[in-house]
Amino acid sequence: MEITDITRESDDAVQEMVVTMTASADEVNAYIEEQFKELAKNEIPGFRKGKAPREVIEREAGGHDLVFARIAEAIVNGEAPALLDDADVLFIGDPQFNLEKIPARDQPFTFTVSGPVPPEGTLSSYDEVSIEMPPNEATEAEIETQIEELLSVYYNYDIIDDPDYEVEDGDFVTVRMTIMNDGSVIPGLNDVERMLSIGGGSMPESFDEHIIGTKKGYTLDFDFDAQGQEDRPELGDGKLHANVEIMEIRKRVLPELDEEFLAKIGATSLDDLHDQMKMTINMQKDRELPKLLEQKVVDALIERFEGEVPEYYVEFMRDNVSRELMQRLQKEGTGLQDWMLKNNVEAERMQEEVNQESIDRAKRDMALEALFKEKGWEVTDEDIARELSGVEDAEAQIAELTEAHRMADLRKMCRQSMAARWLAKTADITVVE
Repeated sequence: MEITDITRESDDAVQEMVVTMTASADEVNAYIEEQFKELAKNEIPGFRKGKAPREVIEREAGGHDLVFARIAEAIVNGEAPALLDDADVLFIGDPQFNLEKIPARDQPFTFTVSGPVPPEGTLSSYDEVSIEMPPNEATEAEIETQIEELLSVYYNYDIIDDPDYEVEDGDFVTVRMTIMNDGSVIPGLNDVERMLSIGGGSMPESFDEHIIGTKKGYTLDFDFDAQGQEDRPELGDGKLHANVEIMEIRKRVLPELDEEFLAKIGATSLDDLHDQMKMTINMQKDRELPKLLEQKVVDALIERFEGEVPEYYVEFMRDNVSRELMQRLQKEGTGLQDWMLKNNVEAERMQEEVNQESIDRAKRDMALEALFKEKGWEVTDEDIARELSGVEDAEAQIAELTEAHRMADLRKMCRQSMAARWLAKTADITVVE
């Protein structure tokens, strides 16, 4: 059996593939013989098993048309999936099988398979991309930042005893406060004692502005808003009012880089600490920069995407994104509603994020496929082996995918990996700290 024609059809909404397949007369005869061999095993009154004439077998099985319709079904189910897989035809959803007539002995049998497929996209350019990347080796600035981060882990608070000291941005202030929204006390914020990081996001900027410049013992009444605090839905979005008493003021103090501290963190000297930080950063870069490079070159390619992603493909990707989310939550032993409540995620915001992720995935898919096609590349056995290099038993995986007629999925992964590697290899990279 062979594919005799593949046609991509497109209207304003959906791109479809119509695949025409033809079984030879000999192949049709083989399926007919197999079907009658199975039917002959049935008991037919007046005949010994296997001895009834074919016209009798047909009549007992429901008639000629029904028997040969079953033969057509056997041909389609037995041959089409492997042929479609070999031809890299990936339908979105279940395809439709269209038969103009049922098979006949000593005659070829032709039918078509059709259905929506991933749309083809176009790019404004298929040349190498230009991106910015951090240095491959640790810089002095990065090492200093890493040391500062390390010091921040071992900080202490110094209490400010000076009664004339005024709160500054960056201070930590212990307050007793009550917060109201449109005149109603917000649950959990009624006469509570909290230590706030001024300018650190503990409360909105409009709140911190009233605290800066105050002193220990002050009592304040003021209005503010929750702008910039989308992750604090308990504040609401109404008119907020605060009653605040300044109880204590502290400054965060980092440790000195002296011998005692160096010994505490396992360093023999400043030079040794410097070398340790450099090694840590370089190990992280070796692990993370290849992934960052691929992300950046693919993002740069997606910027060249022309037009809009068809809605049917966005919907297909949306189903995948939603299913992956549900599978992840199931593994974590939680439900969607509980997860949204725990992470303060509103339904509308989540829907927007899922939709945007779906569009991004669709553009990535279409852009990489467009680049691969434009370059005229082909997927070889070596490319497949490379794609499965991290799989423990690659041969068993290939055998399993072949049996399930899923090799087209693997070859698609190879195409996109090859396109991404080419982008990474040819990219014009500007190194930026």
